[in-house]
Amino acid sequence: MPRVFGRTVQRRTLIIGGVALGVAALSIPFAQKTYTLARAGTAYSAKMLCSGVLMAGMNAERLKREELSLAQGLIKSKIDSNQGVVHAWAFAGLVRGAAVRQGNLGCSQVIANKQVVRLPDQTRQQPTDPNTTNTPWKLYPDASEIPPRIDQNKLEKAISEAFQESTPSAPKRTRAIVVVKDGWVVAERYAVGITPKTPLIGWSMTKSITHALIGIGVQKGELQLNEPLLLPEWRTDNDARQMITLDHLLRMNSGLDFDERTRSLDSDLVKMLTQEANTGRFASNKPLTGRIGRDWSYSSGTTNILSRGLRLAINNDPDYWSYPYEALFKPLGMASAYLETDSSGNFVASSLGWASARDWARFGLLYLNKGAWNGKQILQKSWIQHAITPSKGSKKRYGAHWWLSTKRRRPDLPRDSYSAEGYEGQLILVVPSSKTVIVRLGQTPKRSSFNPNNFGALILSALNAQT
Repeated sequence: MPRVFGRTVQRRTLIIGGVALGVAALSIPFAQKTYTLARAGTAYSAKMLCSGVLMAGMNAERLKREELSLAQGLIKSKIDSNQGVVHAWAFAGLVRGAAVRQGNLGCSQVIANKQVVRLPDQTRQQPTDPNTTNTPWKLYPDASEIPPRIDQNKLEKAISEAFQESTPSAPKRTRAIVVVKDGWVVAERYAVGITPKTPLIGWSMTKSITHALIGIGVQKGELQLNEPLLLPEWRTDNDARQMITLDHLLRMNSGLDFDERTRSLDSDLVKMLTQEANTGRFASNKPLTGRIGRDWSYSSGTTNILSRGLRLAINNDPDYWSYPYEALFKPLGMASAYLETDSSGNFVASSLGWASARDWARFGLLYLNKGAWNGKQILQKSWIQHAITPSKGSKKRYGAHWWLSTKRRRPDLPRDSYSAEGYEGQLILVVPSSKTVIVRLGQTPKRSSFNPNNFGALILSALNAQT
């Protein structure tokens, strides 16, 4: 285990605690905000630099400039590639964060005074896809031998528009686009420094992967969809949370309280991802504020409860840690894909899934093909239907860990389309009526800079324009 905080941990912990108490006593909003930013920012900086640089091979200065721009001037960092650890600090080291590389399975955040559960190395297959090419090629093995007829010029124009930067104050920062039609990659493009093999974070697209993993567990009999999850902390007398099922969690109908705000430094979401050693337990300890099975509330904490429930059901940590790869990624040929864990060893299934754009496309194709891959039924057809069946209270916008294309939400997309979506403009758009999967990955700070509806409609228009 590499040295993370050093011999002065206790002393620094006392100092940091004193700083926090002092800030609270002062009750100065600016001071409080600055301290909160430093605490969340050091953790986030360390984690993203570890994942982005040590795992994905991205440029550190670019990540600091783009992904970590809010922390510039306040937070310093150091990347130790030999030890596989990243340190970040603020206020001359009084507030610190760190993350450690977990072999080929990503990075885990270090929580002060908490031991990081170390994951065993795993043998993984290597990507075999061709280099970037303008010639269509088969991504899905069972696709027809003849590529689809499309207007390639119109398609290239639509993709170019997604990479154009016309507003410096609101950058798009598109990093990768892959378009699959009839099982063929008909177009792809990457930003400078990004390759077809570069794993990119999916953020909440990871939730859709979790839907697949839970589905496989249900098929194997390891999980029961409509039975109460009964986590240990819910087993006390008269705890209404005992009624929460896997299906309630998958549909965001658990009724559990959770503050999902992405841009609030004191939200449950930010606390869970930057300050908690056990993300699933943090979420499961939340009280009921809604009606189980009736009220809908989007919650990343909900997905991490599912991840913890899967770990308890498997009841063997090495099997749990290899589960995403062996059950899903390997059969699909997603050689670049991995899920990262919190420091307790639970997959952060809400947010920390990484894969190349091509591999995200493979995952979309699995759902497009009703759970089948190369002649094998990975997911039951009924499980794909489960994903796209609207959840109660969602106004038909949400299925089971997948977003649905309602007329109001996605007015220019086919009604049968649905999507995995993530923070900063991550998108897998599945369009069964067009036999199309569209992947867009980027780092888009403002939602107004990337519109999934307009982007998807433009791509589909090009695909459906026959030459």
